[in-house]
Amino acid sequence: METKWSGAKTIFGSQGLILLQVSGTGTLIISRHGAKHHVELNAGEKYVVDTGHLVTFEERINYEVKKVAGWKSTFFSGEGLVAELIGPGDINLQNRSQDFFLSWLIPRLSKQTTYVSSGS
Repeated sequence: METKWSGAKTIFGSQGLILLQVSGTGTLIISRHGAKHHVELNAGEKYVVDTGHLVTFEERINYEVKKVAGWKSTFFSGEGLVAELIGPGDINLQNRSQDFFLSWLIPRLSKQTTYVSSGS
């Protein structure tokens, strides 16, 4: 496993694109939020997706992270970044983003949390 950084412009968005490159043989278990959607791109075919919905893509796919809003909007809201992927290759997406999941979960958590210590 190795991490890859997609450039300085993604550091401002909460859904930027810091990649985890995995190679080798064996079983890989991947976690995602919501349902899986598979897309198969032909050579030269483009697919644009919000970075928060991108789960996996093959190494042979070329990509570029782009902003769809102004820098001010991207910096303060964490939104406005998309990945443009160019085939050939396979892409796996999720229908919900981590931010969506957290915005649903956090209000439902108890305001009073009890911590139990296993120490002395």
